[in-house]
Amino acid sequence: MTGRSALFFAANGCDVTSLEAEESDVQRVMDAAIHAGLAARVHAVATELADFTPDAPLHAVVCSHAALFSLTPRERARVLAVLQSATSDGGVHLVETIAAGSAAIEELRTTYRDWLVSVEPDGDDAKAFLARKEQRVSH
Repeated sequence: MTGRSALFFAANGCDVTSLEAEESDVQRVMDAAIHAGLAARVHAVATELADFTPDAPLHAVVCSHAALFSLTPRERARVLAVLQSATSDGGVHLVETIAAGSAAIEELRTTYRDWLVSVEPDGDDAKAFLARKEQRVSH
């Protein structure tokens, strides 16, 4: 999760786990959280996306396009399946900064076929992919 997004969710009352590949990035995220008074809500972990297994239900997942698509297609499919199954009904996944014309959006649409999907502008000539897990109706 990018540091900016982690702080946004924490500022809006969410507990956030920020995955960072490097210890220096973990420290940068935590320094920003401390500076913003949000350290109690932000938990930064040094791990690769491919190695992460959630230990609690997820409500929101934010990932950069670069982090997700640096994985092999097989790793990416496994990671997304793990994150999707760990996400609570009504939860959201956001993939940030997808370059215009990228085949990534269609791949993500296929992967999230049972979710509500939208593609939004994300800066100059880039898109963000947003998917919401539909809430199951219990009878």
